[in-house]
Amino acid sequence: MVVKFISAVVFAACLAFVPTNNLHAAVTPSAKPAATVKKLKFAVFLRHRVNHVLMNLESHGGYHHAVASLGHLFDLAIERAPSHDVAALVDVDYARRLTSQLSRMSDTNRRGQILHLLLKNQELGETLAFLIELHRQPVSSIYSRLYKMHAALGKEILKYPNLTAAICVTLFKPLHRHLNENLVTSPSPNAIFKYYVKYRHQMYFGIKDVPARLLVYVVDDCATIREMKWALARYRGDPIVGRLFFTIKYDYSALQPDAVKRVDRAGYNLPNILKYGGICIDQAYFAAAVGKAIGVPTAIDEGISSVVGHAWVGFLQARANSGWWNFNVGRYSEYQGVIGSVKNPMTRRREPDDFMSISAQLIHTTQSDRWAAIALTDAARRLLFIRKAHLAFDPQPVPANLSAFRRKALMNTSQNELKMLDRATESCRGYADEWRTVALMAHWGMLTLGEKEHWSEKLMRLCGRRYPDFALAVLTPMINSVKDVSQRVRLWNRVFPLFADTRFDLAARIRMMQAAAWEKAKKYNRAGECLLFVINRYTNAGPFVITALEKAAKILARQGHKNRILTLYEQTWLKIKPPPRDMLAFESESSWYQVGEQLKAMLKAQGHRRLARKVANELDSGGVVLRAR
Repeated sequence: MVVKFISAVVFAACLAFVPTNNLHAAVTPSAKPAATVKKLKFAVFLRHRVNHVLMNLESHGGYHHAVASLGHLFDLAIERAPSHDVAALVDVDYARRLTSQLSRMSDTNRRGQILHLLLKNQELGETLAFLIELHRQPVSSIYSRLYKMHAALGKEILKYPNLTAAICVTLFKPLHRHLNENLVTSPSPNAIFKYYVKYRHQMYFGIKDVPARLLVYVVDDCATIREMKWALARYRGDPIVGRLFFTIKYDYSALQPDAVKRVDRAGYNLPNILKYGGICIDQAYFAAAVGKAIGVPTAIDEGISSVVGHAWVGFLQARANSGWWNFNVGRYSEYQGVIGSVKNPMTRRREPDDFMSISAQLIHTTQSDRWAAIALTDAARRLLFIRKAHLAFDPQPVPANLSAFRRKALMNTSQNELKMLDRATESCRGYADEWRTVALMAHWGMLTLGEKEHWSEKLMRLCGRRYPDFALAVLTPMINSVKDVSQRVRLWNRVFPLFADTRFDLAARIRMMQAAAWEKAKKYNRAGECLLFVINRYTNAGPFVITALEKAAKILARQGHKNRILTLYEQTWLKIKPPPRDMLAFESESSWYQVGEQLKAMLKAQGHRRLARKVANELDSGGVVLRAR
């Protein structure tokens, strides 16, 4: 879709002496009679103007002026480009992104060399420019890494633009991971590049055609190159890397006070983790590192529940025309309901894993479709932020002698922003920012109830079954921004059946949000019904039963039914399954133990000492008596 920029030979006569902010001058008619002048297509005009700005920038510098000129062109493209011609919008957006990003570099000599390199190698330039998030990443360090890689590895980096871009945005400085008492550090970026190029044919998904947004979860490895070679020799071709989590024996001796894990004494590396075992973070690290070594994108997921400290592994799977992140295979069943977070390799910040899941859809997309989705989203966000700031959207007029452009000026309204986002989602569904932007519009009160219903239904249709975590994450701000409580609960009820029988954790989360809405509206009976639904139906589905009990107890107390709280806890605790015997090390983190401790305290407080001792005995025995029943 993206057309390469035209060389200086074409249109040099009409561009060479034209100021870059004068859009009309670029199409000055020739000496021929006006009736015989052939009109220039709008898309061709945009590309010539972009090319002129970049050539002028390379020759004379002036980033501030170039950024402003390309910003004006982008606004003009948003307003007047035909809806069917996304390629022209992509070209302008690429140039705008690239110049904005390079303007952050303080080393002007390196900046000039990088600009020259990327203008000659547009595929690498586009890959990197469309990957970088300007305000969330250290742009100067990323492009400095590109400069150093090119100086050391030469033209080889140009053959693998996705790999090069992924390494630059991920390993702009050494990556360190603290795995409890152990610290692991990434190999050098050049060594990582050489490893994946050398063994590219043994990588499960390959390297060259895997989108850079997925490759960042491959190159962020903290195992040594020697360990990676060991893992490749032993596990290559095994895509279900989550199963490796359970090949690591759990080192129960490490749970004793002042104990030192056997793997720590032997030396912390992948072969020793396999030999001596470890705890959950070591199990997750092993599976994730092996996956990266064999070319499978992986991430270490960590529980963010207030009562659970646990780690597991997520990994990419794909077949036919679909891809998905699997966070279940490499995870103890007792923690399936725990909300997890992963470290974004590009920003190095922890983020909920739900937004990550949609990126799996990128595995089967083309570059042109990915760039189109990003450019359309950038255009929608440009309009959105102008409107949010109460500024006028007033692009320069269309120059004379142009054809094939939208005759009616685009109005800056939510409807037009949503149209762009709709086209973005149709072009590429794996780009999370297009959906995030819709959610942001809802959060800012810029969507009508009908628009929220439409986008909720579209999201559930396109993403709900394959990416339920992501779907719920986008739906939450969209539905929770509906002010009328009855309408909000109605929307959640329409969504609920999708999760009710397959994702108990997400279904419980919906009921909890409904309960919170009713409680805020002082409809305590309705809130209590939602909480009891969670307690009764999803007792063993995750740690949210603890929160549901606490909230239900407060409502009962508020309504003058304190006498029912103890019974509620007793009945619920008897329905919760104690942890299996091989999971007794995590007993204190389980819902069974947490609720049991609360029940024991209540019994003591109300003078039921014999029953309190009985509960204490059950907790001490790990529920052996209960299991025997």
